[in-house]
Amino acid sequence: MKAATAVLSAALALACARTAAAGDDVADLIRRADMAYRGDTSAGVFEMTVKTASYERTYSVVVWADDRDGKDRALVKILGPAMWRGFGTLKVGDRLKLFNPKTNHVTVVGAAMLGESWMGSHFTNDDLVKETQLHRHYRAKLVKTWTADAPLGAGTKLYRIELSPKPTAPVAWARIVYTLAERGDAIVPVRADYFRKPGDARPARTMTFSDVGPLGGRILPRTVEVRVADKPGEFTRITYKKLALGVRIPDSKFTEQALRR
Repeated sequence: MKAATAVLSAALALACARTAAAGDDVADLIRRADMAYRGDTSAGVFEMTVKTASYERTYSVVVWADDRDGKDRALVKILGPAMWRGFGTLKVGDRLKLFNPKTNHVTVVGAAMLGESWMGSHFTNDDLVKETQLHRHYRAKLVKTWTADAPLGAGTKLYRIELSPKPTAPVAWARIVYTLAERGDAIVPVRADYFRKPGDARPARTMTFSDVGPLGGRILPRTVEVRVADKPGEFTRITYKKLALGVRIPDSKFTEQALRR
């Protein structure tokens, strides 16, 4: 009896260890995808096209980020068109600020504003500065795996992962279904569906990643598009023009003075 109990205990322990290892593997996939566009430091330029029912507008945007030693800093600035030049967002740790050059006013963003639109786009304040880190703020559950020839070529392994927020996480979405692609050392996001409530059958918005190719010394999607369910025909599309990873960025770049400049 004791021997049988010992065998059963060992089997249960092994099963638990395998489950924990699988969970760790999924969490690592999320972490790697979360940081796909960011190294210890990064600087990039992209175009952002916003199409709504009333207008279509394209911005040129520059972004700097510093994740060294847990600093978690980012500055996003509008370069053009001239009417919008100077608008910006600064993140330092958990603190987020928005600058409006027309009023010369800085607004401190609370958690309730993370899900609000950035510059009238379908991206949120949270999207632009990655205040929410999926691997830190959400629990991950692997739903499905399969292989395909895209987006990374023959033998690409795809993962569908369901994310639910940790109890005290300051997040805007109650559930996210995330599709990732992996081949060799490359891992890229493919699609993310965002749900306002855990039981919702239809996502409130969908983010897709396309045009996979060389960017910043990595293989990455160069186009990211967001569409929202309650505004058919509208979208916001980001197209990366430049991305440099591991660049030297002075501390002065992540100050309110730099945000206002």
